[in-house]
Amino acid sequence: MEKKRRRRIRKGRVALLLLFLAAVITVIYYIIVALVAFFSWLSADEPVQEEKPTLHVTPEMLACDERMQHRLDSLMHKPLRLDTNKIAVSVFDATTQRYVYRYHDTESFIPASCMKISTAIAALKTLGMNHQYREHILVMGEMKRDTLVGNLLLMADDDPLMESFDPLIKKMQSRGIRHVRGNVYITLAREDTLRPHPTAKAWDIPYNRTPLLLRGKRYVDRTFRASMRMNGVTVRNDKTVNARRSKGRFGGGKYHYVATSSHLLRDVITPMLIHSSNIKADAVFYHLDWKQGLMPNRRMNWDAKHYAETFWREKTQVLDSVSTRLVFHDGSGLSPENRLSASVLVDMLRYAYGDKQLKDFFIDEALASTVGGERRGSLLTRMSHPDYKGRLFCKTGTMTTYGASSLCGYLLAADDHWYIFSIINVDSPVAESRLFQDRICKMMMKE
Repeated sequence: MEKKRRRRIRKGRVALLLLFLAAVITVIYYIIVALVAFFSWLSADEPVQEEKPTLHVTPEMLACDERMQHRLDSLMHKPLRLDTNKIAVSVFDATTQRYVYRYHDTESFIPASCMKISTAIAALKTLGMNHQYREHILVMGEMKRDTLVGNLLLMADDDPLMESFDPLIKKMQSRGIRHVRGNVYITLAREDTLRPHPTAKAWDIPYNRTPLLLRGKRYVDRTFRASMRMNGVTVRNDKTVNARRSKGRFGGGKYHYVATSSHLLRDVITPMLIHSSNIKADAVFYHLDWKQGLMPNRRMNWDAKHYAETFWREKTQVLDSVSTRLVFHDGSGLSPENRLSASVLVDMLRYAYGDKQLKDFFIDEALASTVGGERRGSLLTRMSHPDYKGRLFCKTGTMTTYGASSLCGYLLAADDHWYIFSIINVDSPVAESRLFQDRICKMMMKE
């Protein structure tokens, strides 16, 4: 009997051991499954890096580049009515990713309005393609019938497309506010008036053409109050009103939005490039400074380094223009002391070409073009032959008093290659410089 009992005990122990091992194996299995799932989830969170397709350059493509190089070189060695020492040309084939032609392209010249290219790209890449300027009316206090007893606050970016406060005020009225008793405050992104750089001409940005929100805080305050009166909203200043202690609608010591309007940055940049608007360009230039914390007093500081310059100094370290001198005094190109080289302009356009959103925006919407209609912009009297239609997308630049003229952009050549080019002329008759630039473009577009 004792032997049988011991045998049963041994069998029981073996059974328990087997059950324990089975349990351990099951636990290990589920741990492994959980770990695999966890690491799979981690790897799924990481963006997949798509490998760029290898560029396959054929002998025919290289032959096209060689022909283009010979054409441009032969033009530069023909007798010209311009001083060739005052000309810079840079041409890059975006199809083969090779420079085709370079002539004095590292010399720092006056870029004139082609400076706007640097402003546009820096702003769009830093702030985003869908960045918006916003204007708000906020209130805090207590509603007594149609009267706000408390504070009314206007908050506004330096929006160059804002032309009137009427739409905002009508939205506010739709919330039931017809009268204000209390305090009216204004907070602006910039409090001074937009003016050209001291090295530029004062009349280049005339005060009477400066947008509403760029005329200084006092003017904005007067205009906002006048607009409320014109729309039937009365304001009775009362410094004794303590809106923070108010109860009911809009009370509780917290501001509430009652009206909002906005405009897209890209809607500012399009006319800035197509029609070469100096006001919009400098507005974008300083808006970028403000958004990056370089306007702590909400006023322009001409002595400080602007963000657009910082942006491009960082980018040119990985492009081809490391040693080229850059001088940024404004975003419009009005200052004759601005300096860029033809190679830097090409590098900037290459940077945009490598970003699909930017490339499509520039080619489809924002650059002056031979496609016709409104897109001609500053190209209105140039290269109008039907053979050139829809094959040139560029920015023009002119500073007559300094004999500076420039042209840069994207060009679809007769060989179906996309070329990125930049041409700068200085100390030369502007009319002759434009003819020279047009001649180069026509040569590239024709067979």
